Amino acid sequence: MAQLQAFDLEPRKLPAQQRSQATFDAVVESCARLLPELGYAGITTNHIAETAGVGVASLYEYFPGKDAVIAQVAERLVQRVMTRLGVAMTAILKAEPQARPMRIWMQAIYDTLQKEKKLVAIFVYQIPYTNQLPVIKGLRPLLMQFSQTARQDAGARILVSPSQASLLLINNLVSSTLL
Repeated sequence: MAQLQAFDLEPRKLPAQQRSQATFDAVVESCARLLPELGYAGITTNHIAETAGVGVASLYEYFPGKDAVIAQVAERLVQRVMTRLGVAMTAILKAEPQARPMRIWMQAIYDTLQKEKKLVAIFVYQIPYTNQLPVIKGLRPLLMQFSQTARQDAGARILVSPSQASLLLINNLVSSTLL
């Protein structure tokens, strides 16, 4: 029976000063750029540090290894996606009804995932612990809350009031179809 590998997914420490925040950010952003290019198996802490323009010791000051950096990449990916969806939802709620809000919404979801598709593919197909990441575990409830808030904000613009089960089904269908 194969033994499961433990992954250290938490940073060693979080930056306290602006300069250290810049180093931390450079490491995470470099990893996000390299993952689609090199893949999970091909990326190393040396690659990440070199691309970030920092010494590998600086990387290890904040991260125990590449998996902790990748966990930060996942957090930022989810933040970017949720921010884009929030901006799109705000625009849709301000649009005229004849603007076909459902079509605009589906296009916004598609466009958002198109911008992130290479990185999303790495998380879906290559990273063995994607479903163990706290940000991924929290994604379904986050999307449900987002959907409920959007539904409430839409008010009378949406004539049907979907149940919790319907919102969950819609979220699952849209995300699995797009992925």
